[in-house]
Amino acid sequence: MFEDVLAHYASVFDADSLYGYRQIISIFSGIILIWMLGISYLVVKANPNELENRFMAVLLICEGIKASWLLWDFFPNGPKFEWLWDYVWFFKIELYMFAIITSVILYLCFPIYYKVNKLKMLYNKKLQRKVWYMAPIIGLVIWTILRSQEGIRIENSAWIICESTGKAPVLQSWFGEITEAMIKTKSDIGVCPSNFEVLITDEPIALTIIGFTQIPATILALILFRSAMKENRNLNNNSSLTNRSLYIGLLGKFLIAMTYVLLLVIIFPLLNGGEMLTYADNISFQFGADRSNLQKVIFFLWTSSLAIIPISIGFEALMFVHASLNDSVFGIDKNLRETFRTAIFTGFGVVSFIVGCEVMEALIGFGIAGGVIVGLGVVVLRKPAYSLIDTFSKQIIPSEFSDTENKYLDAYKLAMADGLITNDERSLLILLAESYDLNQKRVDYIESFCDARMIEEE
Repeated sequence: MFEDVLAHYASVFDADSLYGYRQIISIFSGIILIWMLGISYLVVKANPNELENRFMAVLLICEGIKASWLLWDFFPNGPKFEWLWDYVWFFKIELYMFAIITSVILYLCFPIYYKVNKLKMLYNKKLQRKVWYMAPIIGLVIWTILRSQEGIRIENSAWIICESTGKAPVLQSWFGEITEAMIKTKSDIGVCPSNFEVLITDEPIALTIIGFTQIPATILALILFRSAMKENRNLNNNSSLTNRSLYIGLLGKFLIAMTYVLLLVIIFPLLNGGEMLTYADNISFQFGADRSNLQKVIFFLWTSSLAIIPISIGFEALMFVHASLNDSVFGIDKNLRETFRTAIFTGFGVVSFIVGCEVMEALIGFGIAGGVIVGLGVVVLRKPAYSLIDTFSKQIIPSEFSDTENKYLDAYKLAMADGLITNDERSLLILLAESYDLNQKRVDYIESFCDARMIEEE
């Protein structure tokens, strides 16, 4: 068994598999899942009795499950591991579809937890006490009904097996029947370019349609949040900031995810002769005989596009934790920017390394040289890249302080310019805090925050 596992991972770290690029993305999606679960725990722990926190925790769990759809591809596959995939399949398909349906329901329930005047009849404690746990129950019931319907369930699945280079591939059924589409994909491969075992299944269009229901639900949630943000802006600064953070999180996730939809619906069909790209097509593009350079590019872009959804959900998590824990965890905006900067820079470095290896492999037959060149370039450009990313992050990640708190912070900075606050300056600061309705605890934090930043800058 151990030898089979080693053989599997050796096969996915070759040139045909982009040196484990897909596995790297799978690990990344698993990290997002763990991160989302951790944030969900912190959100509840921050205020276990707050109904909004419970609601947000359930939503974050669903978003994490959606991000983890690619995680399960990291596990060894093939006929020898069917016993493992009997369990993995549940997480990859069943749990994923449940999470999609439940998250759509939760999006539609935003007016219950965030007051919108036109829907104020929904904003009440009775609904808030029930929705956060009823939404997953309803989602489970809906998917239980849908999963057995014809046109939705995946009825056929098989393994395409290449035991050694130069042999003809073999189709071996896992469940259901061997379909014509599977036979065609096997024919497209022709002669095995390397050793591999890959899963091929039906691709019901209804599953894609269920996934696309998130688009109108997210748009509706954005409209509702925008309304709540405008209506509450002048009522409560913290609430306004919370709404702004949540809105930016949803908007950022939506815009990033829409790039995947754009690729799936427009870009890939244009590159693929006007036809929608399927997973079977990408198996042919990965292992097929006489692959064109365009097909290789399409396969690389398609593999890269798989990371878009985990990235979009990761960005949503950044903003949701900022919003939900803003009153409990101070200084979080700084931590968010540092995390955002590291994630973007690391992701860019990984993609650049893979591209460099592929280019040099095609040019001189020694791919690692491209990776070394790119790696050196990334190290040299690290500081200017960090500066550029920080500039961008300041535009999309808001400060934890409200407008009035920022004004007090600016006044305190001026008073501390010479390193000492006189009695007159302290009196003016006290009057300023009173006029801005800042309590002493918040004033102490703002001042300590400013002091810490000034020490860092020195």
